[in-house]
Amino acid sequence: MIKAFDICLILIFILIFSWGLRRRVEVWKIGKEDKNINKFFPGLKSFLIDIIFHRRILRELYPGLIHLFLFYGFLIPLGIIFAVQFVFSLPLFLARGLSLFLDLLGFTALLALLLAFHRRYVTHPPRLDNRREDLIALLLPTLIILSGFMLEGARLSVVKDVARAWTPVGNGVAIILNLIIKKSTSLSTFALIMFRIHLFLVFLSLSLIPYSKLFHIVSSSTNIIFRSLRHRGALPYLNLEDERAESFGVSKIQEFTWKALLDLDACTRCGRCEDNCPAHLTQKPLSPKRIIINLRDHMRLHVSRLRKSKSKEIKSEESPPLVGKVIDKDSLWACTTCGSCMEHCPVYVEHVEKIVEMRRYQVLMESNFPEELMLTFKGLERNSNPWGISRDSREDWAKELNLPLLSQVEGNNLDYLFFVGCLRSYDERNKKVMLAMVKILNFLKIKFAILGKEEGCCGDPARRVGNEYLYQLLAQANIETFNRYKIKKILTTCPHCYNTLKNEYPQLGFKGEIIHHAQFLLEQIKNGKLKFEKPLDKILTYHDPCYLGRYNGIYEEPRKILNSVLSLRIKEMKRSRKDSFCCGAGGGWMWMEERTGKRINTARLEDALKVKPEWIATTCPFCVTMLSDAVKEKNLEDELKVLDIVEVLERAISEKE
Repeated sequence: MIKAFDICLILIFILIFSWGLRRRVEVWKIGKEDKNINKFFPGLKSFLIDIIFHRRILRELYPGLIHLFLFYGFLIPLGIIFAVQFVFSLPLFLARGLSLFLDLLGFTALLALLLAFHRRYVTHPPRLDNRREDLIALLLPTLIILSGFMLEGARLSVVKDVARAWTPVGNGVAIILNLIIKKSTSLSTFALIMFRIHLFLVFLSLSLIPYSKLFHIVSSSTNIIFRSLRHRGALPYLNLEDERAESFGVSKIQEFTWKALLDLDACTRCGRCEDNCPAHLTQKPLSPKRIIINLRDHMRLHVSRLRKSKSKEIKSEESPPLVGKVIDKDSLWACTTCGSCMEHCPVYVEHVEKIVEMRRYQVLMESNFPEELMLTFKGLERNSNPWGISRDSREDWAKELNLPLLSQVEGNNLDYLFFVGCLRSYDERNKKVMLAMVKILNFLKIKFAILGKEEGCCGDPARRVGNEYLYQLLAQANIETFNRYKIKKILTTCPHCYNTLKNEYPQLGFKGEIIHHAQFLLEQIKNGKLKFEKPLDKILTYHDPCYLGRYNGIYEEPRKILNSVLSLRIKEMKRSRKDSFCCGAGGGWMWMEERTGKRINTARLEDALKVKPEWIATTCPFCVTMLSDAVKEKNLEDELKVLDIVEVLERAISEKE
């Protein structure tokens, strides 16, 4: 049992822990207020799923199981250690069962630690960058478990406990101790020493949590509980009319929100974001992990300088700008905003939002961005499309089809507004997708209309590269058009349009139902209106667009559609669904040229070639363009076709229909 001396020691450790915790929380307080954080109790669901049950951590089974056994190998015994300090007794069979359980649990945790040492210091995956804090974080738990087994063995040797048969590891240690230490008095002394050592190690480790990597126990859990309420497909809203704002976007560490700074402390440097980043994997100058770590190290240095200055604030000019000093400019612009880093982060760090916030400052305040984007911005400003093609020609693709324009029909007599999007309107390859979609809509007798030249770019290209001002101009123009025609249901074939209209236009006041054509087509198949009699004896693989899949969770709908086609054989790429590899067009890269490393679209095509398909299907104009370009580069046009799912369905409709 714990004595008065131990209680004093515990109180000292509690004070050390509390002081360190207060200083860590002070670091986050330099950030701005965040109105999008989750409330505590709803966040408990995420805590249970992602911390207690390790949902995201176990996506990588080997390191996930190591962490799981360590987590429970310490959480459960620690709880029992506190519980047994109270006077109570258990029936003998329960006491024995509990002893056996704790013995095996401790042994499993020890094995997990050995595997963790082996993985970090022997096999050493490239994504793991070892620091001294990593060694300390593994050594302390190892010493706690070893001292615990030594204590258990010494206790069994002294008291001759009747439950010893139920503690195999403890019994093994007891046998060894009896062979080494012959005198019972020496064993008693050894047991007392081990008790003090074990207790000291336990509370030393707990008190050191705020000062070591072990702090992720607090910061990661807190980060998950307070994760943002904002839809993952929506970037933070920027109020450009805020008269109090001195600048827009983020140029200095204190301009992030406090939750964004908590994000930095929550990162465990596991490297999963890096292992799934298409830019990093194709040798671009971007590591999502390094972005977060560099920001975190800078944040801590900044707060350290604040404390040394003995002042509440440091002059703004003394806080260096992030881009160019902390974050390399090339790495900032290499991001495709595919969201794979955030999807694979076990603690919900928001990498993309931080990158876009820094881009916003570069674009809005510094006019500092890749030269290629200048033409894109001019095209969007003048003609509401990234190429600057005449707005009057936006409906040219549909002239021969005699499609109804919204200005020519009554809104009440309409099933859907068909929002075409820039690529589908102007790009020759994507116009073919629109022709196939119109054919199916007419076959289904759907009442729809297009806006024609009244339609403008949804604004996604501008927003993802940080030009929030231009995005809001484009979005507000579209919203005014929607409201004028009292539009409530919009159908689109572009995931970028879908995501922007559905998740980001509500930030500007628009309310309406947005449907992607994958959802629409599946519904028509389910209700029996769309049937396919013509078999397609082809091998097909499906590519998940980032903005349809990771950002909006639409993975199975396209697959169910393709599975409804007779004789079509579908083979999945290794990287599919949540693990899908980006086509390389997001984040403004549709209008920029890759000059470093391998092209992302080429890397994605190589994924597809491994399953030897005849067709690659997707549901995004960006992906159709990028994958088609990759096919051309490899001179595979005669062997491999890139199709939108609607083009596949068009081929599956019988000639009679």
